[in-house]
Amino acid sequence: MKLKTWLVGLLWVVPALAVVEIGEKAPELCWKKSDTNEICIKELKDKVSVLVYSTGWCPGCQDEMKELSARYPEIKNSALKIISLSAEGFKHGQAADEEFLKAWQKKYNIPFEVAASPNNAGKEFFAPPYYIPATVILDRSGVVRFKKVDASVDEIFQQVRKLLQVK
Repeated sequence: MKLKTWLVGLLWVVPALAVVEIGEKAPELCWKKSDTNEICIKELKDKVSVLVYSTGWCPGCQDEMKELSARYPEIKNSALKIISLSAEGFKHGQAADEEFLKAWQKKYNIPFEVAASPNNAGKEFFAPPYYIPATVILDRSGVVRFKKVDASVDEIFQQVRKLLQVK
């Protein structure tokens, strides 16, 4: 009986701990953009996609977004999609709502997509505890090719350049 209970419990726990690993296809996720429309992974087909999970209150996230925005022209490409995904606003617990997303984009002069990922700093891709900023890069087929917490912009660009060369 104890073994049966343990196995049933395991069936509940294992999926909750399942994390998409490098080499696996990303799940079908959607996020709300600042214009209240959604952007979904399925729309990123045939593009190298960089998902940058952050919050408005995180100093490291702010620094990364400043540098990523300033250096974006170095990597800009029609086959590339970068999305800044905010789990929270400028204060702990503040929603990453439309008002915040517009302010975030304006404050850091973000030249790419900005969307809300409410209370989710990439939990599909990283095991707890969750840290930010967290970056996930998908190839043109939606397969995870890179993921790292606190990745430098140089690391991100190196991975993107490599993936853009693969057709």
